[in-house]
Amino acid sequence: MAFKAAYELKHTRDENDKKVVSLYVGMRDMMGVLFLYVFSSIQCSPLTSCSLRDVKNDRITAPDGINIEDRLKSLVERTADDIKECSNVCDTYTRKRPLAKVLLSSAWDAKLLDLVKLFAQRRHEFQFELTIHTNQEVDKANVKLDAIGYATRELGEQFGYLFSRLSTH
Repeated sequence: MAFKAAYELKHTRDENDKKVVSLYVGMRDMMGVLFLYVFSSIQCSPLTSCSLRDVKNDRITAPDGINIEDRLKSLVERTADDIKECSNVCDTYTRKRPLAKVLLSSAWDAKLLDLVKLFAQRRHEFQFELTIHTNQEVDKANVKLDAIGYATRELGEQFGYLFSRLSTH
């Protein structure tokens, strides 16, 4: 029985060590959502430099009247606080002596698992906010395309009328 208990504690400690690594992977993946959005928003060509200064679509407001910059600002601030907290927890955990890690493994397991869930939730929140923003842009583009299609049909009808008038004379 004592061996089994010792094995379980050691196994939980090893799992916690893996969770620390997965936390950093989770933070990276969460930030990856933002980087993909930012890099896809930058217009680059060989003749121009890549800069966020030219990205103007951050002023577009959502149906609730809040623009993407304001929506993301509070989320980014909360996430920055979460990253600091996570770094402190991971640093505290890694500095613990092996015996302390083993004896407190279930408490650490719960803390680390909560942080893993938190960063998965934050990633989801970033994806949701960016999806709302992207959908608004697509809706605006569709309205413009519909207007262009209507104008093109009107021009086609007018040219058809003119050609029919010219061909009868």
